[in-house]
Amino acid sequence: MSNPQSSAFSPVLSEHRLDVLDVLRGFALVGICVANVEFFNRPVAESGNGIPAGLHGLDWLVAFLVAYFVSGKFWTIFSLLFGMGFALMLERAGAAERPFLPAYGRRIAVLGLFGLLHYLLLWSGDILISYAIGALALVLMLFARGRWLIVALAACFLVAQAPGFGFASWLVTPILFAGLVGLYLRAEHRALFPLVAIVPGSLMLLAAVLDFVGGKGDMGALLAIGAALVLLGLLAWGFVQPRAARPLRAGIAIFMLTYGLTALDAGMRHFAPEWGQQAGISSAAGEPTDVDAATVSQYRERTARSGQEKQVLTNGSHAEAVAMRLGHLEARMRDETGFVVVGVSVFLVGLWFVRSGVIANAGAHLPLFRRLAVGGIGAGVGLGLLSGLISTGRPPGVDDQGYDFANALMTMGSLPASLGYMAAIVLALHGSGILARVRILAPFGRMALSNYLMQSLVLSLLFYAHGLGLWGMGRTGQVGIALLLCVLQIGLSHWWLARFQYGPLEWVWRALTYLKWPAMRRAA
Repeated sequence: MSNPQSSAFSPVLSEHRLDVLDVLRGFALVGICVANVEFFNRPVAESGNGIPAGLHGLDWLVAFLVAYFVSGKFWTIFSLLFGMGFALMLERAGAAERPFLPAYGRRIAVLGLFGLLHYLLLWSGDILISYAIGALALVLMLFARGRWLIVALAACFLVAQAPGFGFASWLVTPILFAGLVGLYLRAEHRALFPLVAIVPGSLMLLAAVLDFVGGKGDMGALLAIGAALVLLGLLAWGFVQPRAARPLRAGIAIFMLTYGLTALDAGMRHFAPEWGQQAGISSAAGEPTDVDAATVSQYRERTARSGQEKQVLTNGSHAEAVAMRLGHLEARMRDETGFVVVGVSVFLVGLWFVRSGVIANAGAHLPLFRRLAVGGIGAGVGLGLLSGLISTGRPPGVDDQGYDFANALMTMGSLPASLGYMAAIVLALHGSGILARVRILAPFGRMALSNYLMQSLVLSLLFYAHGLGLWGMGRTGQVGIALLLCVLQIGLSHWWLARFQYGPLEWVWRALTYLKWPAMRRAA
């Protein structure tokens, strides 16, 4: 019997979709809207700064609940789903016996274009650009030939050391990262990845020691990256991983190691400042180093951007807001380096959920989802709450007073918490009680792109000066508006998809991906 999908590689029909993914997208989109609304009333440059000072009563309680139960968790769920979508599209391309890369390349190019327009015209907190860049890194990991990965790795190390090429550092790091992870995911020979990781890692450790002995003191980054490479290489050599399990283990290791090292660095600076000085905060002679200068420069740049955002968005025109975002675009692209590392690690975990069959056959894996729900939410949210005992918000000034350490701990908990939230929704879908009604979110999730951009349009018109100018509303009112908007969008999504196959932007996205216009209206 022939496969009904094998004759063509085309947009997914409604009957071939995984409903659980649509419900999860809808659930994630509610949380994203609740988290994002704050930054239509606060400069995006202050994202990651925690709960602002001066909140009291119900506004403080709402801000606390959002910070520790919502922020960081729902974009992570969406990143898991992005990785799942990649794996599903790859499977469908194989079933249809058609090339995957041309269609997927067009897909991420269009997504990047949507993101750029969203960023420039509506809101500088856009996530779509990040997903497009992360998807390119994922493609490199999974499809670049081994010899070119090795050449790219060597070139990255050389370019990073060449004087006058600092402007390219934001590109060098993602390529280096993608190459290393790609070697681990696809290497046939056991020694290849450990060799490529341990040798440069050892050289970095040697350079850090020489810097320390020479009294330069700027050894923090070299020490952390070198130690991470050596550790990963030794683990890969000592524990032979089944190839099918590599995406899951790589994703979790990268995510936890990234924030673990961040927490270690911030913790040393806060709890053991004398060691922080030796590791790179100041020179052995007590004089400011390049690290000091960079920290002060970043603080001043962030403060200036924050002030400009508030001034333009509370008093300026739409054209002035667009011009401001365009001026910030280069800095935004530099910031993408961090997302490539963290975002792709989450993509890899999502990839494993599809390749392993866990998400497609969720009913057969309910014990796993129960463990994820209890352990993930308990550990992830618990770690965040524990971090709140140290600090809940960044104070003014260069000295973070322990907030960076607290924020790293909270962010480290976002992956297990997100897996726990996802598992709870899957369990609800396989139940028979009132919780099973969460499936009402499926149409909302099927139109995730249209609804995400609509949220930015509505919120920008509500809060910015070129709209109603409600900037500065209390946190309780902000979250109330976000939830009301989601309720209206859920109703609109049901109405729309009762008449049409796709959301309006999903239809355009699919048409440009597959180079054919899919049928829009449902058959009568």
